[in-house]
Amino acid sequence: MPELSEVEVARLRVESWWKDRAAEDVKLHDKDLVSSDDASLLTDLLYQTARSIRRRGKYLIVDFDDGHVMFHFRMTGKITTSDQPKRRFTRLSWLIPEVGWLVFDDSRRIGDVRVFTGDPLEHHPPLSSMGPEPHDLRDGAHLSERLGKSKRRLKDALLDQKIIAGVGNIAISELFWRVGIHPETRCHEISIEALDALVDEMPIYFDWLVEDQMADEIVYLGEGKGAVNPFSVYKREDEVCPRCDDTITRATFGGRSTYFCPGCQPK
Repeated sequence: MPELSEVEVARLRVESWWKDRAAEDVKLHDKDLVSSDDASLLTDLLYQTARSIRRRGKYLIVDFDDGHVMFHFRMTGKITTSDQPKRRFTRLSWLIPEVGWLVFDDSRRIGDVRVFTGDPLEHHPPLSSMGPEPHDLRDGAHLSERLGKSKRRLKDALLDQKIIAGVGNIAISELFWRVGIHPETRCHEISIEALDALVDEMPIYFDWLVEDQMADEIVYLGEGKGAVNPFSVYKREDEVCPRCDDTITRATFGGRSTYFCPGCQPK
């Protein structure tokens, strides 16, 4: 499912396809995707040049002179190119000169598209209240300040977008394995040294994943044919840890699966 890295890959691709170009047509294939007002605004933005494409956390924003289109992919949303306006799971599409159809596909139909006349970073509460990006954390002390005196699980706190933006359940499994943090560790139990290691590892991990995923169209795990697991521990229950001889284990916290190595991540 799309987390920070997948949305950043989408941003880079959409930027290469749409920036400094204006769509010549737009087709709304799923009327439940946007409100009637937003549908009208989508039409108003036709023939307007896309000035910039931004990412904030797990949200993608396309900026025009008179408005902004915001995407939240949730579990299965993605934007790609096609030679036709509608495929099996297409909900919305634009015709871009010299590119073709830019299609928003979403097999589970739970992604969001919103149109704003003002900047959504200021007017959309999930964005305006969002914490810093992983690349903007200074050190472990900075992250500790954001965690405060909480006694909840560190994993749950990091999934809170008000504390840090864009980090998702998959990233938590991978980052905790990389720096040796047990998934049951609570905020008040972890040392500044461990938080330093986590803060240092975050940009390394996300930069690597963006580079790895830029090569091909992203196929989310669980989508079936063509899905390749690039992760070290996520979705690798009962496999041998790539760093030691222990077996990767799956645990469930708050309804979310976490994967870890008991040998590399002692409790």
